[in-house]
Amino acid sequence: MMRKYVLFFILTILTGFIYISNNYSVSFADTNSAIASAPEGIDISKYFYPVTQPSPYGEHNPFKTNSASIKNNYILDLADGYSTYGALWGRDDIKNYIDLRYPQTISAWLYFGKDQGSDVFNGQGMALVLQNDSRKQAALGAGGQALGVDGYDRSTKTQIYGTAGLTGYTTKFDDSIAVAKSAIQNSLAIEFDTQKNDVTNSQGDAPTAFQTYSTGSIWRYPFIVYQHADYSLNAFDTVDTSVTAPNDFPDNTLLGAYSGQYGHISFTFPSNPNSYHLTNLVTGTSNSNTYSPFTKTYSLFHTENTTASLIDGTNSHNQNVDWHHMTFTWTPPKAGSTIGKATYYFNDKDKDGTLNPVNTGNQFNKSISHSIDVNTDIFHLASGQHTVLWGFTGANSDKPNPNESRIVASKLVDFESIPSLVEAHATSSIFDQDLNKTITNDSTDKTVLGGDKISLNYQLNYDTGNADWNDIKAHFNLPEHFKLTPDAQNNIGTIYYANGMIEDIPASSLATDKTYVSYTLRSPLNSNNGTAKITFNGTVNNTTGKNLEVTKQPAKFIGDTNISLTETPDFTIKYNPTWSMSMKPLTDKNLLYKQENATLDINPQLTYSDKHDFYDSDNIKYTFEVGNHTFSKTLPSDSNSDTSSNTIDLRELIDNDSSKIDFWSLFPNQTNVSVSVFATDKDGIKTLTQTFTVHVLQNKILQIRTSKNIEFSDTTIFNKNKILHRKTNFILEITSFREPWSLSVSATPLEDSKTPFNGSLVFIDQQNSMHPLTDAPTFVTDDRTLHDPIKVDDISQKWNNNSGILLKQNGNSKAGKYHATVTWTASDIAENI
Repeated sequence: MMRKYVLFFILTILTGFIYISNNYSVSFADTNSAIASAPEGIDISKYFYPVTQPSPYGEHNPFKTNSASIKNNYILDLADGYSTYGALWGRDDIKNYIDLRYPQTISAWLYFGKDQGSDVFNGQGMALVLQNDSRKQAALGAGGQALGVDGYDRSTKTQIYGTAGLTGYTTKFDDSIAVAKSAIQNSLAIEFDTQKNDVTNSQGDAPTAFQTYSTGSIWRYPFIVYQHADYSLNAFDTVDTSVTAPNDFPDNTLLGAYSGQYGHISFTFPSNPNSYHLTNLVTGTSNSNTYSPFTKTYSLFHTENTTASLIDGTNSHNQNVDWHHMTFTWTPPKAGSTIGKATYYFNDKDKDGTLNPVNTGNQFNKSISHSIDVNTDIFHLASGQHTVLWGFTGANSDKPNPNESRIVASKLVDFESIPSLVEAHATSSIFDQDLNKTITNDSTDKTVLGGDKISLNYQLNYDTGNADWNDIKAHFNLPEHFKLTPDAQNNIGTIYYANGMIEDIPASSLATDKTYVSYTLRSPLNSNNGTAKITFNGTVNNTTGKNLEVTKQPAKFIGDTNISLTETPDFTIKYNPTWSMSMKPLTDKNLLYKQENATLDINPQLTYSDKHDFYDSDNIKYTFEVGNHTFSKTLPSDSNSDTSSNTIDLRELIDNDSSKIDFWSLFPNQTNVSVSVFATDKDGIKTLTQTFTVHVLQNKILQIRTSKNIEFSDTTIFNKNKILHRKTNFILEITSFREPWSLSVSATPLEDSKTPFNGSLVFIDQQNSMHPLTDAPTFVTDDRTLHDPIKVDDISQKWNNNSGILLKQNGNSKAGKYHATVTWTASDIAENI
């Protein structure tokens, strides 16, 4: 029996130790290829502590190595090969730290690898970390899902062996305090997590077994041995929305992380025990057998979690995106406060220097930014302490199976600027010397004229620092259609330093294709010489006949302690026209006064000289002058040839004018009004003024023309004729224009002083009917037609000797001369208009 027990004990030991899973596969080819394509960075070899082996927390903590290294003095390699992890920290002894009292900036390029069909081959990711861990440069968290910064979620499975063999198993989890103690202490992290560690993810990692050990006794009866296996359950990204964030955490904090297809970015608080929470989401998932016998896993609270494509790709300009730019800024607390602000910008520029505003770009270079308020108490600073260490941590995933031929991508960092050492920035503007106008990114008017003399102005600013900014290599991409103008000594640019030094840039610095300038500044920038203004003079050209849109062009300034970028503003070069525009003479117009729905259509016809064409989207402004009033209307040219015509209703234009002037007050009845017009195109080219006359005609005419008097034949008391005829010719005419009419006549009694005539005036019509004339109107004739042009009706010509207006006597009258007043009335017939 004793031999059986001893044999079983030996088998247990052998079985236990094969669970260690450091399957290390070196990926030199990937690393070297990535380094070869890296943007230019600064030499970091003297600014970071040498790689230091960690001092892990906990008796059973397996993370006891640091695989970080610096490649070629420029590239930080955090993890190279499966199951590797590492960290590197800035040297605070040479002031490469974060001083929480001042604005601080870190900018770098990050590399995560290409898509190989699974996030395992890009896992696990990296983190930018600010820390005040007492271990300083020996600080390191757990590898794997913890990215070298978070704690080790030690989860133990215990198998119980006795005299009857395996009798059962139990599970145990380190509490959240122990997990947090295994993280980097007093820290803030921004994690760039490339692998989804989610217990509900069918494609996710299984638990990782790290070590086994045994306890118990085989030397006395009953024999009992406990075989323990420690695991990381790889579930920090498991989302559980039913769990609320701790009260002291920032807004937008979530248990777990949404990772999309290619990862996520989040803020985390690695050393806070409240960051870790046991969830029970294993049960009921497709992974329950994989995780058995564990039914719970630790998940991690993430703040401002956002999905991101942490992988190689192609941007919208079909350019390769293999390195992703990141800028971190620290905004210090205000006086009397402990609340600062941490902000990151991811994909904020491309490798060619083009800046990407937030939320621009496609899937692979989308620009992302988030900020959180940070209470500096989390760093547990000593009295009088204001600085913390900073650095990067990273980790790679485990090999998914022993036969896997694909390699895991290295986690690389290429630095452009490091805090406290040198804080610097660059700006750019354009100055148009002819227009006396400065153009910046914020300008609303960004136009210059073809042929204008302009200056490209760049300014380097040394903000703060503990070192000089030396050996600044400047590279300027010149805007299209800009041509440098060398001076008499063949210099193409000038540098003006804050200390008064002036430095010329020779023409030999211009590339042979004349598209960029490269030059190394001879003077360093520092606190005593804080700025360098660089100016290039030249001209802009546009001979196309269209406006030219000139895109931004980057400029990069690479020194030993900082790399800063800026870009020229985009601007528009308006073409300088050499052609003229003419307007065909306009003919006079007739306008009926107050005609209902009257229009006054003007049809200017324009022509460009030199066979220059209009463009249908180009606007033409027509300016009219009527009396002392000016009216204008802008219309599209509606042409793609060298001629253009439009129709403008001048009445509508005047009626809609803000002056509210009455149209007919400008065009009174029966007047001749002079109107002037000229046209202006989008380039300010004007035609000569054309003048025409508007003849304002009476709209309706109805007039009567009659003889002043009517005389009838003399009569005597012996004259027995009852009708006395007209003695003289009588004229009665009706003139009408667009006015149907009706004619009537009335008369007063004939009298000689006070003696009435024994008879009356009568009207005998064409039917020989007699109508006595009294003071009541008597119908004579009418015309119900709208006549245009004017018509004159001679009514009296239609009368004969026995028709028309005559005098009827009823008997003898006293001798004398009798008078009466005859009234002719012509009325419009309104219903026929």
